[in-house]
Amino acid sequence: MSTRLEAARSASSHLSSTQIEDLRRLLAEEHALQRTRAAELRDTEDLEPDLAEVLLARCQEALEETEAALDLIEREVYGLCAECGAPIPYERLEVVPATRRCVACQSGRDRVLR
Repeated sequence: MSTRLEAARSASSHLSSTQIEDLRRLLAEEHALQRTRAAELRDTEDLEPDLAEVLLARCQEALEETEAALDLIEREVYGLCAECGAPIPYERLEVVPATRRCVACQSGRDRVLR
């Protein structure tokens, strides 16, 4: 059996139902915040158009990330690293609930992108 498959089968076991609900709430709050920001950016005359466009794109990206994380919760595979399949610690998910990678994999990805 592959490591990724084993990790997927134990995904639910490393987070309690209370932790999952707390993270779902954080994601829902972030989603609502980003929707509000996006609406404000669409109707603003106070910002340069280029800046508003960049900020709006970042809001859209954040919305997509939170929606993807909420979908993973529904499919009961939330909290697994998309790179290595290892469980992502609750403490990391609490700080960055939409994260898709463990610290080691994210660090490696950041080094490649520099």
